[in-house]
Amino acid sequence: MKGESSMNRGHKWLLLASLAGAVALAAGLCWAQPQSQTQVQKKTVEPQKQDETPYTEEEYNAYEAATKEPDLAKRAVLLIAFMDKYPKSTLQIYIVNAYESLMAQYFEKKDYKTLEPLAEQWLKYKPDDPKTIAYLTNSAQNLGQDAKILEYGQKLYAIEPSANLASLIYQTYEKTGDHAKGEEWALKLIAMPEFNDNFELRMIFVVKYADKKETLPKAADYAQQVLKALAIAKKPDTTPQPDWVKRTNSIEHACYDIIGNNYREQKKWDEAIQAFEKAEKVELYDGGYYWIGTVQWQQGDVESAWASFAKAEYLGGDLKAKATKNLEDLYKSQHNNTLTGIEKVRNKAKLEIDALRIKK
Repeated sequence: MKGESSMNRGHKWLLLASLAGAVALAAGLCWAQPQSQTQVQKKTVEPQKQDETPYTEEEYNAYEAATKEPDLAKRAVLLIAFMDKYPKSTLQIYIVNAYESLMAQYFEKKDYKTLEPLAEQWLKYKPDDPKTIAYLTNSAQNLGQDAKILEYGQKLYAIEPSANLASLIYQTYEKTGDHAKGEEWALKLIAMPEFNDNFELRMIFVVKYADKKETLPKAADYAQQVLKALAIAKKPDTTPQPDWVKRTNSIEHACYDIIGNNYREQKKWDEAIQAFEKAEKVELYDGGYYWIGTVQWQQGDVESAWASFAKAEYLGGDLKAKATKNLEDLYKSQHNNTLTGIEKVRNKAKLEIDALRIKK
């Protein structure tokens, strides 16, 4: 997966760590802190003009009781009660500040169980407030509530799209087994520059389209994208070097094989051979030489074709039987329908493959 370094970019309110193959993500919020209680009280009691009545004594007493309640749970109840009872009060702005400050305290304490219902209740008054929705997304993530991650995460994304948030939504869909939705979000990620080096995302579509002849061009297109991503990808610090090399070689090999087969289907013979040769350079396998042999046969280069089939036969694998048949049929076609001398072809193929194995 993507190297961690490219995933750790911040969101205006929601900061999420990269998945890079992992399911759990760290998250954090940051925003301008609400005014302190002292600041609120100072503003509230500032002298007003004599002919103005900005709030009633009842409103002020209710405000004082709510904002100065030492019990945080009771304070939340009183603040909400004020919002409902005095929706047009000039003190509303201070009640809002006090409630948002209260949510911030719970977030700072990582008390997500308490924060979540407070934030959900606040949506009644601030349905599109990104800070509140970000609190809910964070809470859902830390409480392991996948359905709520998707609900609030997508709502937040609609207001404030970000690569990190899209990554969380993608991961959650994959975690819950909704791969169709996961693919939708994977496509969003692929289009973002933050994920230019994420070859794993692109491999999803290589695998998806590689099995059918009619979708092979799409698979080849994504395979090209994978190779570009591999070229700039960096090994995650937590991945051992041998594991990284093994994984990336396997992916590079598979991509060149798919690209080669796509060119072969399009009868672009030279391009096909070049792609298969690149696949063989990464990892030796019977398939590459077998398909090179079929292309050389199409081009009329019979001797090169039987040499390639001999290499495929020696490497073994699923195509060994077909490689043997093609090798012998071609050889006999040029040797009076006999196999006299074919062992020289096979021995030469063996020596060349063994030499390549030593180099690797």
